[in-house]
Amino acid sequence: MKDILTGFEKPYHELTLIDFQRRFPDEKACRNYLMKMRWFVGPRCPNGCDSKVDMIRKRNADMFECRMCGKQTSPTVGTIFHKSHLPLLTWFWAIFLMATSKKGISMLYLQKQLGIKSYRAAWLMGHKIRYAMLSRDALYTLNGTVQADEIFIGGKQSKRARKIKSNKTPFLIGVEESEKHRPRFVTFEELEAVYDKSILDALEKKVDKGSTLKSDGATAYAKAKQKGYKHLASVYSKHPEETAEHLKWVNVLTSNLKRFLLSTYQGVPPKYRDAYLAEFAYRFNRRFWPRQAFDRLLFACINTDPVTLPDLKT
Repeated sequence: MKDILTGFEKPYHELTLIDFQRRFPDEKACRNYLMKMRWFVGPRCPNGCDSKVDMIRKRNADMFECRMCGKQTSPTVGTIFHKSHLPLLTWFWAIFLMATSKKGISMLYLQKQLGIKSYRAAWLMGHKIRYAMLSRDALYTLNGTVQADEIFIGGKQSKRARKIKSNKTPFLIGVEESEKHRPRFVTFEELEAVYDKSILDALEKKVDKGSTLKSDGATAYAKAKQKGYKHLASVYSKHPEETAEHLKWVNVLTSNLKRFLLSTYQGVPPKYRDAYLAEFAYRFNRRFWPRQAFDRLLFACINTDPVTLPDLKT
């Protein structure tokens, strides 16, 4: 049976590298697919004119010009591919590998395998894709029953976390449970400090009001009842085994996350920890749709505003 979204015979998680190469053999195939994903009914005027657009050639790139207002656009304008010097074919391979690899892909590996001359260019491409992952997941919140706790990532301290006496960066982790008490979705939010206010602010950003929070009994989660949440607590010091089961999926995913960061990236700098955690969360949250892995990430890249190197380093 052909894939519903792409019309191809195999889902992405079953593809070999040769299969993917056959689907996207050259720049033209990538560009045509990009246009199909972005404009389902064909190119449109960016100003919203109800007029046809014509294809023109400009600086060796396919451009489209509105007949009514003369506004020009291209398939990459307004996306993370905007003004990139790397071929779309290289971008497609990077998106495919980052979307389908369970353990993540280092940018040094991408640089070597995709023949990118500059590590800086490979690094920038990878972080733009992570930025699209982060932006996409920022559209969603958790609800229902949510296990929540604070975790500490890394060695050096980020600027946001200097208020606490620790050499690691604190994050809120939230894991939404299914009706069968299995993990559905995970989210992370960097904390200014491990104080009640910071935790409550992060909860309000990441978890819908009315949800039931399962915690280790920390005061911040008890106070969350005043913010419109329900609360179920289990204290480690009083009931260690019960609490371990109470926060089972927080503990499992924290362990998986730390192995992911250490095995693939050998740790990450404080400034970019939120991006790497977003990558982990993005893939985990879409594990139920392996057939759509590439298309979903490509769609995220198309619908994420352009971001520059200075933006990413801020």
